[in-house]
Amino acid sequence: MRFFQLSVLLAASAGALPQPEVGSGIPSEAFQPRAKQPFTARTDDVGALANKIIAVIVGGAQDYYIPNMVQADVGDVVQFQFSNGNHTVTQSEEASPCSPLTGGVHSGHIPYVDNQTEVGTFNLPVTSTDPMFIYCATGPHCVEGQVMVINPASEDQVVNYAKTAQSQTESIDGTAIIGGTVGTIPLEAAAFVPAAAEEEAAPPGEDPAAGGDAAGGNETVVLSGTVTETVTVATATAAAAVPTA
Repeated sequence: MRFFQLSVLLAASAGALPQPEVGSGIPSEAFQPRAKQPFTARTDDVGALANKIIAVIVGGAQDYYIPNMVQADVGDVVQFQFSNGNHTVTQSEEASPCSPLTGGVHSGHIPYVDNQTEVGTFNLPVTSTDPMFIYCATGPHCVEGQVMVINPASEDQVVNYAKTAQSQTESIDGTAIIGGTVGTIPLEAAAFVPAAAEEEAAPPGEDPAAGGDAAGGNETVVLSGTVTETVTVATATAAAAVPTA
């Protein structure tokens, strides 16, 4: 009887012990789920990733940069989009506009011709918030006032840079492309609408609308019962009739 009671007691004690999973050989305590940890989103690096592309139009109906001043943070990209004409993005010293800065930014000459379906671009990464002075090195464009400033200290700084440029006697071209990347974008993605294509001039002596010379020309006309002589008339359809003998 005592043996039976002892067997029952041992069986009950064994049943109270933790039971391992079948075939694992590892106690079941190892598989208890961990307590959930609170999730906190990091926001300290988000601002560094939120850089932007700033579009600047180069040329067009008039030879300017539009806008001629922008404020940009380090990591932003100033995307110069080249409209009608042939232009550059060239860096200079503040006191020496129209002359390239040694080792400074230069895009090379990027043209836009009528009916292009793509627009040339120059992507300039901003690496400093110090003012950067830009001019166009094509022909007399700089001397005529095609300049701009990235991160100017004030609006007066832009005005004074433009005035100094207009006092120069020549514009000096840059050399190798440096400081940015030349590329293209579809015309429909550009920040501008190109100036209207220029119409070809009519040949001298020809009326562009009617195919004749509205200002006058030589014309011979034969009318019923009369013969006209060739004369210079005010319009392409007038003639002087001479009765027949």
